[in-house]
Amino acid sequence: MPSEQAVYLGVDVGATKIIAGLFRPRTQGKKSETAAPPVEALSQAKVRTPKSGKAKDLVAAIADVARLAMEEAGTSSAKLAGAGVAVPGPLDREGGIVRYTPNLGLENYPLAAELSQALGIPIRLENDVQAGVLGELVAGGLRGARNAVGIFLGTGIGGGIVIDGKLYTGSTGSAGEIGHMILLEGGPLCGCGNYGCLEALASRTAMAKDAVALASSGKSLPLFEAAGTDFRKFRSSAFEAALEQGDEAAGRIVDRAGFWLGVGMANLVNILNPEVILLGGGVVSRFGKRLREAAKATMEERLMTGLAATVKVVLSELGDLAVPAGCAIAAEAELEGVKR
Repeated sequence: MPSEQAVYLGVDVGATKIIAGLFRPRTQGKKSETAAPPVEALSQAKVRTPKSGKAKDLVAAIADVARLAMEEAGTSSAKLAGAGVAVPGPLDREGGIVRYTPNLGLENYPLAAELSQALGIPIRLENDVQAGVLGELVAGGLRGARNAVGIFLGTGIGGGIVIDGKLYTGSTGSAGEIGHMILLEGGPLCGCGNYGCLEALASRTAMAKDAVALASSGKSLPLFEAAGTDFRKFRSSAFEAALEQGDEAAGRIVDRAGFWLGVGMANLVNILNPEVILLGGGVVSRFGKRLREAAKATMEERLMTGLAATVKVVLSELGDLAVPAGCAIAAEAELEGVKR
């Protein structure tokens, strides 16, 4: 049983950035009766994800950002009660193996063992969006929800499912790959190799490809000034800035992504009947309100009669710290022997 001062490390490994944070659970696995969130963030650090595509460079970057977070909090790995690291894609949690990450280039890679060696501490491996949904469930926008879905939009799209108040991970731990739900047969090529996935239609990568077409044709000066015609240079901030300038072309790109997101949300509501859908990730942190309204309107148009009134659509409360917090919560749960 950890002490009241137990500290946990959580790391979110994304395609463009790696975020680490240190957390102290205020309730040590028990439900809080106070208004204070049950997880206290002690520090946060961020670095760019290496572009080399080499696993050793990725491991080094994760270790570096973890050390930065520990230094900011004035602690060391020897004083941590536990640590969790989250990556996109399917995992072998027990073996600490990343089966496949379409946006990071890892396949059947022993990431937990490599990081344990680099940092000198045991590492629990997590799926990034499952961890983010767990963070929101315990300490964010999904607190109190019994049946819910979380959708996180960034370079790709991931998801997490809550059933009867617990995170549902499926038979092999890979449940919630919402981004690879096929919505448009013969649609755009997705990073997973299929065509017409939600991720290929509504992620920041999908929006960036649309933005290139507009920028190159001279139809959006703000987007052209932000990134030219290289879709890899488009960040969520570029769309946010264009929207703030009243650029209608950029607005149409966001609305189109919202349309496809809403189609996917309607499918999820019809199948799972959640009480709430939470939207998170880097895209949502920048222009989530407009995206939510477009998605919500499309979803409601496509739901069976009466279902629209049964589901709320909310935005993440934890932002960039949702995934690291979820990793820390999962690490605490493992130490206590609690099933989240």
